[in-house]
Amino acid sequence: MDKFFNNHWFVKFVSLCIAIMLYLMINMNNMSNQPGVLPDNNDESTHVINDVEVQAYYDEEAYDVVAMQETVDVELTGTQTSILLFQLSRPSYEVFVDVNGREAGVHNVRVEYRDFPADLDVSVTPRFISVEKEKLESVSYEVEADLLNRDQAEDGYTLGGAKVSPSEVTLKAPPSTHEKIETVKAFVDVEGADGRVTSESEVVAYDQNGNEVDVEIEPESVDVEVPVISPFRDVSVQLSREHSLPDGLSVESLNINPAEVTIFGPLEVIEDINAVEATIDISQIEEDDTFEVDIVPPEGVERVQPETVEVEVDVGETEETALGQVPISVENVPEDVSYDVISPETGRTNVTISGVTQVIETITAEDITLTADWEGREDDGSTYTLPVEAEGPANVVVQPAVDELEVNQSQ
Repeated sequence: MDKFFNNHWFVKFVSLCIAIMLYLMINMNNMSNQPGVLPDNNDESTHVINDVEVQAYYDEEAYDVVAMQETVDVELTGTQTSILLFQLSRPSYEVFVDVNGREAGVHNVRVEYRDFPADLDVSVTPRFISVEKEKLESVSYEVEADLLNRDQAEDGYTLGGAKVSPSEVTLKAPPSTHEKIETVKAFVDVEGADGRVTSESEVVAYDQNGNEVDVEIEPESVDVEVPVISPFRDVSVQLSREHSLPDGLSVESLNINPAEVTIFGPLEVIEDINAVEATIDISQIEEDDTFEVDIVPPEGVERVQPETVEVEVDVGETEETALGQVPISVENVPEDVSYDVISPETGRTNVTISGVTQVIETITAEDITLTADWEGREDDGSTYTLPVEAEGPANVVVQPAVDELEVNQSQ
């Protein structure tokens, strides 16, 4: 049944039927000289409609109505039948003011109406109302990105400065509205962010109290990009060399610039990294030169800043010198194991060091380390031959006179 009463034509049909019934009932009573069910249809009656909304008509492309009385009271006068029919049929009608063609300013305008039934007299109170009209102005405003839930970004990540495109929008409004506007914002939710955030966000204007201002904005939305910076730490750069210098040349110095770089990535990855590696091929170097070398990001590291370092290489002619009786130490020997050195008997050996003169002339035996590794040997009283490893200052080649240390496990 609700479906029928919501139908515009059905309601009109029912209203017409009721009107006909009323007409017949009244006229039948008059013919029989008996009192009617309803008062005589010629009796005048009034009906007041309070707070009827007033519609304003004006050039909305160039002006705005900033102040006016929004409602009036409408009094209808006519026969009781006409009044009753009006109440039952609920016809569409309009009360309005027309300020088209009027300049900006305050105008006292007659209130007009239309679409009331022709058999009813219409009276509007008040007959005139004040309408203030202002000319629209287009003003550019910078858009401020407002980041929501910025304290809930992924743990350890830092939010960078937001970039808004376009950075300005145009607000079309009367001067009195522009005076109220304090900020123009676009909102972006960064909750849980662990990477760059991009968003197409609606632009909203606010007054100084934080209340939204209803105003035409062009464009209505902007693109906002928020960089999210991973956790980071500074680490040193370790330089590895590939191949060898041409014969007769040695490295005098290698200087890395910068000596430290910044690595970015999850906190659990970067907290255990103390250095990153860079590799330089020195096989083609014949004179002092500077090279740009790529940094190799460790596994799990998102990026390295900077991605390259400069390596300044100084070379010189190779010289050799000998150092006598450098001790060979045995590493990783179990606490319950003892051994005797068989060869060389003293557990020492001569070494030859090579490099540029300025470097090797300052080196002594204390600067050289010779080691043999026990790890992996069985505790069975056997005789073992342990490879000898040599280590010396940077840019020096150390060559021990023996490559192996022969030891015998004591019983």
